[in-house]
Amino acid sequence: MKKTVAKEDYLKLIYKIIEEDKKVSVSLIANHLCVGYSSVSNMLKKLKELGWIEYKPYKPIFMTKKGNVIASQIVSKHRLTESFLVNVMGFKIKEVHEIAEEIEHINSPKFFNRMKKIVKDAKTDPHGSKIPNCEF
Repeated sequence: MKKTVAKEDYLKLIYKIIEEDKKVSVSLIANHLCVGYSSVSNMLKKLKELGWIEYKPYKPIFMTKKGNVIASQIVSKHRLTESFLVNVMGFKIKEVHEIAEEIEHINSPKFFNRMKKIVKDAKTDPHGSKIPNCEF
């Protein structure tokens, strides 16, 4: 099974929920994404097959070490991109989220390492969220 944008988006959401010190559940994910519980359950099964999460029906969802590495990369790419767009390119904060949503899925370590260098290893994004320090 391969990575897809949808799988990465679910993993990123799980990461953010954990980052907020909340328990991850099917209902919380479904409510956030405005999708049905069965859709969430199906995706969670796929994420479990990839070794990204620990999941049992009706139990809290946990991220594996492998899942955490991938999720922190995605979140870091997103937040670095927002910093780059605001601080280097002069975009307004309200303009950058949708652009970063697309760019975060690019698989190019060289690109993101260069971006990281350009924003001088920023520790937070323009919204004040911590940028995970990770290898791409």
